[in-house]
Amino acid sequence: MLEGREFQIYTDQKPLIYAFKQNPDKCSPRQVRHLDFISQYSTDIRHVQGSQNIVADALSRIEVDSITKSPILNFKEFARAQKDDSDIQKFLHNDASSLQLELKPCQTSNCNLLCDTSTGVPRPFVPTSFRKLIFDHLHNLAHPGIAASTKLISARYVWPGMKYQIKQWVRCCESCQRSKIQRHTKTPLGTFSLPDARFTHIHIDIVGPLPPSEGQIYLLTIIDHFSRWPEAIPIPDMRAKTICRAIFDTWISRFGCPSVVTSDQGSQLRSSMFVEFTRMLGTQKIKTTPYHPISNGIVERFHRHLKSAIKAHENEKWSELIPIILLGIRTAVKEDLQSSCSELVYGTTLRLPCDMIDVSDISPCDIEFITDLRHRMQQLNPVATSAHCTDRFYIHPSLKSSSHIFLRVDRVQPPLRQPYTGPHKVLCRTEKTITIDINGRKTTVSLDRVKPAHLLPETVLSPPPVIKNLKSTDVHTFKNDV
Repeated sequence: MLEGREFQIYTDQKPLIYAFKQNPDKCSPRQVRHLDFISQYSTDIRHVQGSQNIVADALSRIEVDSITKSPILNFKEFARAQKDDSDIQKFLHNDASSLQLELKPCQTSNCNLLCDTSTGVPRPFVPTSFRKLIFDHLHNLAHPGIAASTKLISARYVWPGMKYQIKQWVRCCESCQRSKIQRHTKTPLGTFSLPDARFTHIHIDIVGPLPPSEGQIYLLTIIDHFSRWPEAIPIPDMRAKTICRAIFDTWISRFGCPSVVTSDQGSQLRSSMFVEFTRMLGTQKIKTTPYHPISNGIVERFHRHLKSAIKAHENEKWSELIPIILLGIRTAVKEDLQSSCSELVYGTTLRLPCDMIDVSDISPCDIEFITDLRHRMQQLNPVATSAHCTDRFYIHPSLKSSSHIFLRVDRVQPPLRQPYTGPHKVLCRTEKTITIDINGRKTTVSLDRVKPAHLLPETVLSPPPVIKNLKSTDVHTFKNDV
């Protein structure tokens, strides 16, 4: 369409105009390719101020698929509906009613409305077909809560059972549920099944990007679930190839292939290369749920200790500090283990630079000592991880039976964005996770990120799904997703 024709390009980007006038030797090969592609069509590029570049700005704005207009309240239709409403006829023939119904002229329309005057202020009696419309007109002004909405509407209108209906409509307002933050769900901490031996279950994660230090930007961290033995490997990037090589060179070459690897859902750890790497090792891969680092808490807690130690050294070359920091962490006595991780790995304490006296009384080639050490190491039992938080747990009672939920957005968002998305249909749930349908895609998330959705029957387009409640005896909490 454009090739072979003469035309002008108007832009408010001055660097693009300067690019065609500068010396090509200053351009990178990529810039040269881009400029060569543009010059195949035209080089007549002219500058226009941004305030005058209206057409291009309009095309770059966010598209609006549809504009929803609030229905207009027609008072003549309102008065006609009052005459045909069965509730109004009952109140007109009920002398025991506290309502005092009288016809009052409408200020904005040439009609008379039946109003209640018992409070001294005329309040139109709302027929059944107009009640939801009246609620939407007043509630959508500022989306107040139940009490405020009830006072706002009852001061202007009246109908039987209005308090109960207003309460249900406010609870089921999807805009309110997506925008208002109430008490967050807080489930009790789960536990992994204890490993049978050392180095059979490891947890891995990536720290960074950090300030460059000797060409290294990231830290690959590994910790054994049984002995709590930590490793921190500086790496230049976090490609799947780099991670697999670091794990093999520093961990597998020393401690063998693990049976289980737990990690988050980083793209590198979900790549085809890493999946094939774990398959080759015969290792089961467990991934945590998105935006829920507490699922991999043992390695996250190690990060806290590691980072604080690096900060305490006040040295920009953090890669040089990793070995000495790891030595200190490995020799520190842990309260839950009542020993250091080095003792669980080597059967003895590690000698530190400040140790002046050798307390070891092991004689060389002592067969009896070796036999006794092997026997004691085989009798080691794993110790479950301890919980350091004292937060109170909270699970909304409706969360166990709700057919739809709202999902909290934990990523960084621009201001004035709604903190929840949804409602999303519930497919199945366990004690710690819930599987939902997001735009036709099954997604498993933590229960800590969801809240039940209160929906009106007419807003649920499809019948409620058959929710399969999985018990912990049927599916382990951390078997597939944490």
